[in-house]
Amino acid sequence: MGHQEPGSPGMRLHDIFHIDPAEPVFLAENSFYDQKQSPLTERYLKEIAAVAGSGSSSNSSIQLIDPGSRTPIAVAVYVRSQDTCHWLVLTNVISKNTRFPGKISDIFGSQGEIIETNTSDLREAIVEYYSVFLVNRWLCESCAREEMPYLDLGTMVSMRELLNETPGGETGKPDKPGPAVRNKRLTRLVRKATSGKNIDPARADVLEICCGDGSATGVLREIGCDPICIDHDMCDICDGLKSGALHEKRSIVLDAVELSLFFDREFDCVAGFMIGPIQPFNKDAWASVLHESVKVVRTPGLLIFTFHNRDELLFATDVLDDYVTDVEVLENTPDIGYDRWVYVGLVK
Repeated sequence: MGHQEPGSPGMRLHDIFHIDPAEPVFLAENSFYDQKQSPLTERYLKEIAAVAGSGSSSNSSIQLIDPGSRTPIAVAVYVRSQDTCHWLVLTNVISKNTRFPGKISDIFGSQGEIIETNTSDLREAIVEYYSVFLVNRWLCESCAREEMPYLDLGTMVSMRELLNETPGGETGKPDKPGPAVRNKRLTRLVRKATSGKNIDPARADVLEICCGDGSATGVLREIGCDPICIDHDMCDICDGLKSGALHEKRSIVLDAVELSLFFDREFDCVAGFMIGPIQPFNKDAWASVLHESVKVVRTPGLLIFTFHNRDELLFATDVLDDYVTDVEVLENTPDIGYDRWVYVGLVK
């Protein structure tokens, strides 16, 4: 893994641990996904415990304590590796390993600095960390997307073509409205979908699944949301971070088939724009995505999905039938190739 350049602006992790922004800080795990099993965290804890048990440890440490439970949720240890000194951060805020607090207490006791921090703030800092590393190409050997064409509803178009809109929001093709036109219409649809559902978008906790490069995320922000955005495609997330469509503290490389492994019922709404394409060979995977969306929504909570065709909408309606009430289906006409069908469901 690469390292933060000396003198570069500090990340949220620096703020939380009260570490000088110029000092390198690394999370033990190589990705947000790896935080769930935390194999490196377990290994490092064993090594640190062995050194501490020998009486030869002189590493500085900073513990983060949850103010409610008064138990450790993370520790930063000052270590030397490959002739470089840096802070190594170990945490259970994603893995929720119940043995972690005891191990930290056994190894470090009350030595070093102890800081109170909410788990939500630490999770946000972890999300930002991986976003910063991703956009700086420290999580992959090379950029696979520099000149790769994008697939847009079956039409191969270059990245430059997608970005070079005319001032009116058109792509320059009279028969194909640009992103600005799509998002303006989608904003109206989402406002209509949330109207009368007892959800205040400005205060709602929203998860956007399958966000891609964030091409529609601005729609949620337009109505007052600050969504957490996930997609399994690392390159898409990277593109969105570089363009500013996605925010570092709210964007995660994660497959939606595993939502409930990483999130509790903590969202008022789960949204997904242009879900699919749903084909016979991938229906099981998409059914899992829809089921997982239900698992992370508070009850009552809202699901908002858009689809390209009616068959995809009917598939989702059938999959979610046992979990939702007050289903509303909207047809977005005239057809502009995006978000033709809109599913709105209230989770029981």
